[in-house]
Amino acid sequence: MPRRDQNLAVVTWQLVGGLDTKAREEFRSRAMDLGPRLISCGLAATAAFYEAKAGPAPRKPLELAYRSMIDALARHVLRAPAASGGELVTGTGSMDAAAYRLASADARAFALWVRRAAEALIPAAAERGNRDGIPAAGDPPGPHGEGRWSG
Repeated sequence: MPRRDQNLAVVTWQLVGGLDTKAREEFRSRAMDLGPRLISCGLAATAAFYEAKAGPAPRKPLELAYRSMIDALARHVLRAPAASGGELVTGTGSMDAAAYRLASADARAFALWVRRAAEALIPAAAERGNRDGIPAAGDPPGPHGEGRWSG
């Protein structure tokens, strides 16, 4: 029988690997921020924030990233395959203290694994160069010497 962290590794890898291409970069940022936000704000506030940012009908890449993250977190924490972010928000409000502590620990474990999967599957902006076309630090020089800082 696989351990819970083995299951998390598979679930988060599939989540990140199956993301819409428009939402990937935004999702990586949300994945990097989820753990610290859970620690500083708590599960209930983090869930409410992510749900609000996702909106009712996400279309923009940022909204899609929030929706993917909060729904996946809800499915994991509530242990329900069809759970949504809204259900997580209302569910955390009705939990007793012991259940909330366990749910928070589950959420932090999820955050760790989703961050690992995002780091592995979505290259950082610094690795791709920025959106202005300026090469990232360490890029090999181009035909006209661009890509390395001289000085």
